[in-house]
Amino acid sequence: MSRSLLYLLAGVGLCAVGGDVQGWGRGGGGFAAGGFRAGGYSGGFERGGGAGFSSFSGADRFGGSYSGSRSFDSSAGWGRSASGSYDHTWTNAAGGSVSTSGDRGAYRGPLGGTAVGGSRDTTVTTAGGKTYTADRQGGAASGPLGRTVGGASGSATGPGGSRSWETAFAGNRYTGNMDHYASVYGANGAHSTAHWTSGYMGVRAGAVRTGFGYYDCFHPAWYAAHPGCWVAAGWAAGAAWAAPTYAAVAGYCGLPADSYSDYDFGSNVVFQGDTVYVGGQESGTVQDYAQQATTIAAQGQAASPPADDWKPLGVFALVQGDEKTSNNIFQLAVNKDGVIRGNYYDGVTDTNAEVYGSVDKTTGLAAWTIGKKKDRVFEAGVYNLTQPQCPCLLHLGTQSTSQMMLVRVEKPAAGSPPPGQ
Repeated sequence: MSRSLLYLLAGVGLCAVGGDVQGWGRGGGGFAAGGFRAGGYSGGFERGGGAGFSSFSGADRFGGSYSGSRSFDSSAGWGRSASGSYDHTWTNAAGGSVSTSGDRGAYRGPLGGTAVGGSRDTTVTTAGGKTYTADRQGGAASGPLGRTVGGASGSATGPGGSRSWETAFAGNRYTGNMDHYASVYGANGAHSTAHWTSGYMGVRAGAVRTGFGYYDCFHPAWYAAHPGCWVAAGWAAGAAWAAPTYAAVAGYCGLPADSYSDYDFGSNVVFQGDTVYVGGQESGTVQDYAQQATTIAAQGQAASPPADDWKPLGVFALVQGDEKTSNNIFQLAVNKDGVIRGNYYDGVTDTNAEVYGSVDKTTGLAAWTIGKKKDRVFEAGVYNLTQPQCPCLLHLGTQSTSQMMLVRVEKPAAGSPPPGQ
């Protein structure tokens, strides 16, 4: 049984027992590809009892050919369900080909719960004989009062090697794939930090950059394709990817340029039990520390900054634990008042949310949220955000804190291969 069907069946159970639903969840993402204009068509179609099947074939005007089939089935009774499958192949005049197949399904329970799932397999063969394959499975379900669960996974192989990824989420009225990064009952308790050496972070960051697949983000065409994203007026194309020095950021927004606060979480800022230690000295409770970050982020949420005059802080891949790949991307910017804006992009679902936050000019801490909710607050030192990689904290209210890593990703120069390739 495919993983996507497991997601769907789990969701059906959630919908069946969960009661009424007041929100939708989303997971697994979508798929879009360039189309072609058909020069001929042949096939047939049959329908009966809620089911249908069609096949087609023909040639396009560029000398290529295409063929494929689709099927659909639906039923109603104790809830409603629908499923479908497809299998398409296109061959160009030079002998290259693209084949893609998959299945989709959806279920709506008698009390309003919903579940969706699907999978896709794609094979691309070039005219020169190189073959690339990719697969994706995903699903999501919405249960009582908007509670959502879901996830997706996939892999890709080609002449340059292979990579795989997976992601999951669970939350109330899903607004971002962050619960995957919030293990409240981790091995070290609800609030914990870990010591990461610079060498350890460098190796992990190198792996993340090598597998990074979102260099096509944060440019004018991408902004146009993602309504609701944050855009700085007057930026040149590619400005969001800039990697500023600390001196440049400090001079721009009024931080001390000749000194800085290094927030190396797990090293000089340590969470142990319910106590925070800064430089080896006790510095209050973990709850107070988390509330401080929430307050800094809230100040940025309340601000109404002008659309122009922003300095980019850069683009960062967000990773947790021993992860060496990331589909969760932050693009951050700051203005002269220390207000933070930017975007959070989920590459799996191809969804975006605006980032809100600010910089505490006294402590040199930056804190921000995805959207304007205050229950998930990210925190990092401004100095640390100007480094190639740095640890950061994710506070879920004052109940838990998780340590994560931000990996700066710089867009390759025109004509240059991505890092590691």
